[in-house]
Amino acid sequence: MIFDTYDFPFTDTDGTPLILEMDINITERKRAEAALQELNETLEHRARQLQKLTLEVSEAEDRERRHLAEILHDDLQQVLAAARFHLSLLNNRAKHDPAQQAIIAQVSQMLLDAVQKSRSLSHELSPAVLHQGDLGETLHWLAEQVRTKHGLRVTIEAFGPINTQSEALKMFLYKAAQELLFNVVKHARTEAARIRVRRLGRYLCLSVSDRGRGFDPRQLRETAGFGLLSIRERIELLGGRMKIRSAADEGSTFHIVVPDSPMTDHRGPRTGDNSVPGSPSSGRPLRVLLADDHKIVREGLASLLSEQNDIEVVGEAANGREAINLAYRLRPDIVVMDVAMPLINGDEATRQIKAHLPKTRIIALSMHNAGTKRETMYRSGAESYVLKSAPSAELLDAIRGTPLPSRQESGE
Repeated sequence: MIFDTYDFPFTDTDGTPLILEMDINITERKRAEAALQELNETLEHRARQLQKLTLEVSEAEDRERRHLAEILHDDLQQVLAAARFHLSLLNNRAKHDPAQQAIIAQVSQMLLDAVQKSRSLSHELSPAVLHQGDLGETLHWLAEQVRTKHGLRVTIEAFGPINTQSEALKMFLYKAAQELLFNVVKHARTEAARIRVRRLGRYLCLSVSDRGRGFDPRQLRETAGFGLLSIRERIELLGGRMKIRSAADEGSTFHIVVPDSPMTDHRGPRTGDNSVPGSPSSGRPLRVLLADDHKIVREGLASLLSEQNDIEVVGEAANGREAINLAYRLRPDIVVMDVAMPLINGDEATRQIKAHLPKTRIIALSMHNAGTKRETMYRSGAESYVLKSAPSAELLDAIRGTPLPSRQESGE
C-alpha cells in the first residue's frame, strides 16, 4: 500500500501553533495514474506511427510522381521530338507540293503541342526545383507557373531559407500551396494572392491568402473539393493544423502548421520525454494557471478552458504575488498572465516565474495592443501576447503552442 503524508497547521485555543500530520492511502490513485500514463504512452506511440506512415505514403507518392515525370521526359518527349525531326525530312521532300506541306505543318504543330503538354505535365508531377532548391524557391517557381497558366499574380514572402528534413514534406507543402492557389483561381474572383512561409522552431508555417469574395468556413465540408479536405486530413495526420479565416467579400486566409519531422519514437520514463512542455505531444492535459485581478475574467477563462479535454485549470491568482507563489507551488505548464496586475505587475511576475521555472510558458493577456506593453512582456519572457478582445480560438492556440502567425503578420 502507498501512503502520502499531509501536514495541516492550526493553532490551539491558547494560540499555540500545532501541526496535524495525516497519512492518506493513495494506492488506488497511484494505480489509476500508472494506468493512465501507460495509456497516454500507447496513444503517443500510435500517433507517432500515424505520422511516420503519413510521411511514408507521401514519399511513395513522390517516388511514383518522379518516375512518371522521368518517363514523360526521357521517353515520350524524346519520341515526339524525334517524330518532328522525321517530319521535317518529309517536308523537304514535299517542298514542291503545297498541299502536303500544309498537312505536314499541321502534324508538326500537333507534335509540338504534345511535347509542350508532356513537358508541362512532367513539371506538374515532379518539378525539378523540388529536388534542387529550398521550399521558398519551390514556391517562387509555383507562383510563376500559376501566373503563366491562370493569370493569377502570387506574391511570395519567405522568411529566410526554408529547408526541410524530408523531401516528402516539401512535396506535400508544395502540393498544398498548389491546391489552395487553384481554389483562389476557381472561386475567389481575384487577380492576386499571397503566400507566406517561415520556420518557427521545429514547425513549418505556410499561409495562402487572397482578397477575393471569401466564404463561410463553417460550410467548408459542403462546398470544398476533395483536394482541400484531403489536405486538412493529411495535415492532422502529420501532427499539424490548418486554420481558415474567411468572410463574405473579405477574402480568405489558410494557415498551415506542420512539424518538420515526426516525433521521435521512444519509450522510457516521463522525465526523458522530448516533447515541449505545453505542446500537443506532451500526452497529458496541459496544466494552466490563470492570473487576472478581475474575478469575472478568471471565471470566464476557467469556463472556456474546462470545456477543453486537453486543458486543465490547476489554479487561479488575483494578483502578481499570488501568481508567483502558485506557480512555484503548482509548477504549471502554462500561466495565462494579465499584463496589468496589482501588488506585482504582469511583466515582473513573468520575469520571476521564468527565472525559477524556465520551461513554464507565459501567455500575456491584455485589453491593449500597445507595442510598448507587448514588447515589455516579451522581454520579460512571455512567449505569446493575446488580446482579451480576440477570438477565444487565439488563446486556445497559444495555450496549445500552435505557432500560428499573429494578426499583424497575416495582414489582418
